[in-house]
Order: sequence, then C-alpha cells, then structure tokens
Amino acid sequence: MTKYLQIRHWNYWWGVYGYANDPATIEFSITEDSAGEQFYFHLDIDTLPALKELLKSGEFIDKHDPSFQYFQRKAAELHQGSIDYFVGSLYYKDYMPDMAECNRYQQTENGIFSIKSPEMAPYYAAIFIREEKPLLPALLTEWMERLSPSLFCEHFTYKIANIPSREDVAKSYAEVMQA
Repeated sequence: MTKYLQIRHWNYWWGVYGYANDPATIEFSITEDSAGEQFYFHLDIDTLPALKELLKSGEFIDKHDPSFQYFQRKAAELHQGSIDYFVGSLYYKDYMPDMAECNRYQQTENGIFSIKSPEMAPYYAAIFIREEKPLLPALLTEWMERLSPSLFCEHFTYKIANIPSREDVAKSYAEVMQA
C-alpha cells in the first residue's frame, strides 16, 4: 500500500534545491491520498547533525526535565550505532466529549468521575534517526520504508506528494528573503 508524504515547510525544499542548508530536519504529514486530504500520521524527523545541534542548544528538551538523562542515553546509543532510531516525543489530540457523553453518568448513578476519556493513539511523533546525510527525497522515502514496519506494524511504500518546481522554490525563497 502507498502512503504520501506531504512536506509542510518551504525550508525543506530550499535545502533540496540548494537555497539553504541541506535538510537535516523535516516536518511532514503522511496521508492516504496524494492530495493530502486523508490524514494518516504526522512526523518530525531529525538526523544526527540536527540532533547534535539540539543537544548543544538544549532546544528539544531542557536539562532539568526528568527525561533528559534518558534522552541523552538514547542519543548516545544512536551516535554509537546500537540503535537506528528513537522516538523523542508523542503527541495526542485533546479529547472533548459531546454533551450527551458529559451527562451519561446520570444514567449509571456512578458520579461524574465515571466518565473516562477513550484510549487514544498518538497522531504525531518526533523521531531521531541514525543518518548523517541530508534527508533528500529519495533518502527520506527510504527511511520511511525502513521505519514503517516498526512504527506502524505494516510495510508501506511512500511517495512525496506535491514536489515543487525549482522556479516555485526560488520564488518562495526570494519572497521570504525580501520580507
């Protein structure tokens, strides 16, 4: 089955086409369709060079965070080659029951604390991979095909949807630089 990668920011394409640094970090959505209307999952992927910068800056995780030592240990394992990737964070959508659900407890006489949120799967993950090279399109799809069985328990093939032309990328870059 084919899934589509919807690149979310122009800076990725600026790197691909040589207007900015090579892409070491990428944010994208995975969709069921090339138009990007049927959402499947959302990912941020960072390579080893991006991870090195995040460790220097403390941008991803504060050194006082209880998970910081675990993060450092996973980063070291990634650099040493004992793991190929690790998940830095998972995100879940907020749950807000409808009014009927809010009042369901009254039929059971169990009290308002009996209303529990449903179990939810994450919709977004930040992942760090053992890769030194820039995440150009072919390498990105290769990594996704490698990660797919572990992340989603299914093998998917991937295509990048909506690849902009060099002219469109140049125009986008020029507009941002002029602003």
